[in-house]
Amino acid sequence: MITCSVITSVLGCIVTSYLFFRYTWCADLGSAQRAAVFGLFLLAGCVPLLVSYGFEKIWGRFYSFYRYTLYYIFVGCILLFTLTLVFDALFFALSYTPLAVSFSFCLWMNYAYILLAALLAAYALYAGLRVPAVKEVLIRSEKLRCPLRLVLLSDLHLHRAVSTAKIRAIVEKTNSLKPDIILLGGDVIDDDVSCISGLLEILGKLKAKNGVYFVTGNHEFYVGYSEAVGALQKLGFRFLENEGAAVGGIYLAGIPDFFSGKDYAKLPDVEKAFAKAAPEKFRLLMSHTPADFGKDNRFDLEVAGHTHGGQIFPFHLLSKLQGRCLAGLYKAENGAEIYVTRGAGQWGPQMRFLAPSEITLINLMPMMGKKKENHEV
Repeated sequence: MITCSVITSVLGCIVTSYLFFRYTWCADLGSAQRAAVFGLFLLAGCVPLLVSYGFEKIWGRFYSFYRYTLYYIFVGCILLFTLTLVFDALFFALSYTPLAVSFSFCLWMNYAYILLAALLAAYALYAGLRVPAVKEVLIRSEKLRCPLRLVLLSDLHLHRAVSTAKIRAIVEKTNSLKPDIILLGGDVIDDDVSCISGLLEILGKLKAKNGVYFVTGNHEFYVGYSEAVGALQKLGFRFLENEGAAVGGIYLAGIPDFFSGKDYAKLPDVEKAFAKAAPEKFRLLMSHTPADFGKDNRFDLEVAGHTHGGQIFPFHLLSKLQGRCLAGLYKAENGAEIYVTRGAGQWGPQMRFLAPSEITLINLMPMMGKKKENHEV
């Protein structure tokens, strides 16, 4: 957990250092003033380290406001960095064409970039705080005998600064879909369980005809594997770890997080997870990360999360480097499919940009007449 914050802060400082030189190079500042301003830019880059839960002792009930404000500045810097690179590159390219643009208005342009970045950051904050919309996915298979409604909730990242009202609204919206099965795809808990008892109580109100099932994500390992798993089991949810169960006419199995599990001697074993599955059953695999897709496809459909769809552009590009499955429905050569949800919550800043959160409704349907392609609605 600390490692993620350190890495993100180092990258943040690289971004803000660039912004310092780009936006203050022509400013009329003395050495002391320039050093002080540079220090502020570096602090903005270190926001992931400055919002740790330890600061709650200092800020008390204002901790959430403090955390959201600093993350707004941090994300605003990232968006400003992106805008600056894109537009500067564009104007530089145009300078070698007949459409050459004069740079005499650079100060005005700087103000425009900053204002636009601030507005986009405000929108990103709104997108992160709002209740996710329902995203429907239709999956047809000859192995299915009757329709089945599944709701996939992944990457809720419950922690002490998350809005109680938002989690309550997510639960109510999920229950209103009248699912046959609810799937919690990992990274549900992102804090000491003793600090989020109220949020867990709300989450425990999830209701599905055939039950609620969950797998671990990397953050369950970070905050305490046994405590996180135990807290969700106490809510009446069934834990699937390299095992499965026949439920609702399908065989549902789950595996530990592909990346973090191996550091805790919890290796994913797809073969073991489906060991008791009848050959004719539709096989659905729950895996927090989509990185294993295409390696051991002993299933018809895999559901995963972890990527957040990039969460904040341009991190889409970095997420894409970890695997080809960023968000949406993908198909392997052997016919197996995977749906990667953008998640209903988010890690770090409660903000999203060009990667909306979602509550995923998966409709499993028997094959009717001639074969039809599966798709997102």
